[in-house]
Amino acid sequence: MKFSDLSLDTLLKQEPGVLYEQALRWRHGDGLGTDLHTARRVFGFLALCRHSGARYQLGVMNLRGEAGAKDRVRALMWFRLAQGRDEPRAASQITMLSEELTGLDARHALKMMAEVKKAVNLLVAARNPEDEGHVPAMAALGAQQLAGVDVEQDASMALEWLQRATHRNNSDAQYHLGMAYASGHGVRKNITEALRLLQLSSEQGQREARYHWAKLLEQHPKLIQAKGQVRHLYESAAMQGYAPAQLRLGYLLRGEWIAPPQNLRADETITGHKKSVFKRHNDPDLISALRYFMMAAEQGNADAQFEVGQMMAQGLGTAQLFEEAMRWYELSARQGHAKAQFNIAFLYAYGQGVDQDILKAYEWYRISHLCAYPLAKKPMESTAKKLSLGEIEMADWRADSFIYNLPEREDN
Repeated sequence: MKFSDLSLDTLLKQEPGVLYEQALRWRHGDGLGTDLHTARRVFGFLALCRHSGARYQLGVMNLRGEAGAKDRVRALMWFRLAQGRDEPRAASQITMLSEELTGLDARHALKMMAEVKKAVNLLVAARNPEDEGHVPAMAALGAQQLAGVDVEQDASMALEWLQRATHRNNSDAQYHLGMAYASGHGVRKNITEALRLLQLSSEQGQREARYHWAKLLEQHPKLIQAKGQVRHLYESAAMQGYAPAQLRLGYLLRGEWIAPPQNLRADETITGHKKSVFKRHNDPDLISALRYFMMAAEQGNADAQFEVGQMMAQGLGTAQLFEEAMRWYELSARQGHAKAQFNIAFLYAYGQGVDQDILKAYEWYRISHLCAYPLAKKPMESTAKKLSLGEIEMADWRADSFIYNLPEREDN
């Protein structure tokens, strides 16, 4: 039996003990030839069936980088899940890794354990037709295994779960399967199939599907079937509270499209018109753009917070309000937005909306530079020339402390 033979049906029908012994032989090459990828796939399935030996084997494979990259944090997670009377070997591995890894690594391992336990419960529900959550569990498990962030990634098995749920008209499965076809993740890239699935999901009210359906159409304007289709989809997702759609609508109303302008007809209502930054503050589209940016900003979206600050600083869709701009820039900057950090520095450097403060300007320029904003270095260096060595050292320390305590930014 090879990797390609291990369909979901095969794994579900086999006895766990038989599968485990076969996977061990694949890992060690006992009479079957070494096949680490197949071994890891079977161990991954058995680990979700609460098989302690499979969990221990996954820990070892992650530790050694077998059929994947070395990952000591994931190894620690699997050893912790394996630990117990049935798998006494895990204890020594946990002790060794606990001495080598940081406290942050250990907390990450605990978070991953919680996700694996969630996947275990999903598998129990997914394989039980009498469970009311049977089909939603299939979709959720498929999505989790496709992402493979905290559980073992298995695109082939994930797609089988998603296809089963899609055949039962589950909107979440349609969405995740559509995104797989859009990106070519685990399947051959197929934009037509991606659009079909995202449309099916969207028609059931799935806001993420509406957003990504619109985004795909925007990237492939020849596929747009009706005027206003893209904007309507974004608006539907935005009114459902989906921050990325609110953010994208703000950009559209400012005249910023993903697709090259030459691919769009000038009279197409979904395109709008390219906005000049010198438009008056009472321009209707810019007022609407600011409204959508504000919706996303109030949900904590860092990019939207930056855009609200930009529009208030420039007087776009509103009166020019430097103090309010500074407030929104700071909210964005404290999430790691480098351009917002740069703009705060600029406001301090020129005393716009705040008292002029060269020391704070230097500190924020340095923060922006440390966050890899390319335009920050030159003004940071020129501002430093106006400060004493002691002032620079103190500002550097504050900037470094700020960077150290930044949260991880998530893609919106």
